[in-house]
Amino acid sequence: MKISIVVGGRWHAFDLARELYSAGVLHRLITNYPKYKTRKWGIPDDKVVSLPLTLLLGKAMYQIGKEKLVMKSQALLHNLFAKAASRYLEGSTLVHGWSSFSEPALHWTKRNNIPFLLERSSSHMKVQCQLLREEYQQLGLHWTETHPEIVAQELREYEMTDKVAVPSLFVERSFLDQKFPEKRLFLNHFGTNIKSFSSGLKQDNVFRIIYAGSLSVRKGIHYLVRAFMEADISNSELCLVGGATAETPHLLTAADERIKLIGHVPQLQLVDYYRNSSVFVMASIEEGLACVQAQALACGLPLICTTNTGGEDLLRMSGVEPIKLERDIEEYPAGYLVPVRNSEAIAICLKILAYNPKILRQKQQAALELRGQDLSWQAYAQKSIEAYKAIIKKNRS
Repeated sequence: MKISIVVGGRWHAFDLARELYSAGVLHRLITNYPKYKTRKWGIPDDKVVSLPLTLLLGKAMYQIGKEKLVMKSQALLHNLFAKAASRYLEGSTLVHGWSSFSEPALHWTKRNNIPFLLERSSSHMKVQCQLLREEYQQLGLHWTETHPEIVAQELREYEMTDKVAVPSLFVERSFLDQKFPEKRLFLNHFGTNIKSFSSGLKQDNVFRIIYAGSLSVRKGIHYLVRAFMEADISNSELCLVGGATAETPHLLTAADERIKLIGHVPQLQLVDYYRNSSVFVMASIEEGLACVQAQALACGLPLICTTNTGGEDLLRMSGVEPIKLERDIEEYPAGYLVPVRNSEAIAICLKILAYNPKILRQKQQAALELRGQDLSWQAYAQKSIEAYKAIIKKNRS
């Protein structure tokens, strides 16, 4: 078996490529990243095809302040890379390609009777666009729409591929809602490196809520801030760890001095922030599966997350059926699942944990017990390999 990966960028493709190489099945990693980057993942140069032109063009445009030009050129840059990548697929027995970078490769596989697995890390393109468009409109903010040619290309890719790999129940449901055949979906949760993440002694008695990620509309920061203010818990603070965006000031209009903007923190230093917190909250409007949720759980933090974060999949790993609470909240041993766009539901969960130390301790312990689940990239890759075998077998029959 010889697997080629086509990815415009990095995403989690480098983690997958490393594990496929270790398993002896990686044919090529075709990316627009330079080889000095792929070496950091332990992927040998002779297994990498580096096509950095589009990456360099995009970065140059950003550096000279031409962000609008980048967005207008998005489809062109994607297609330049995708066409170049399709020239390096010879010898593959299956191609695993990232959505919006894979149409030329799909045409090549069709001509050569080679199966294809398409990776879609976020919700169905139509669902993603609708969710974000609605949210920006409600906030009175401008959203830079995904280029229509990229949307059209993704939809064609969905139809052409043998299967679509999705990372969470939320993404799977988004495809089913668009009448995509369930039998052509492959659910495979992202891996993550939790070896560096473990519980530690909290250093104070502040009820500290933590979030890690970009401070953006997509991440639902405005709902998290609103929930914190609504809960109004004594001796509490909200730590927002991550880079600010142009829209961040608009999302923080309700904030007071108890909300701390930490800025970007390197991955290995995140553990210190987790250990000194009480609960992790992910209020995203849309995303496939935020791996910071697994990191926080590994540090013993209960998780409060919306239905649109992939956190539901992590909470369900306990194997315990959820308890239905008010406001459509679902309670799990290690946390709570709340409806999207519902600050009141988040506030209710925060108050339960803040004012019931016994419940907080129970959920902290349940979070730690999820460390027993194999969330490694090795497990992710092994499940991918089993899917490759099944797709190849079906293609040959």
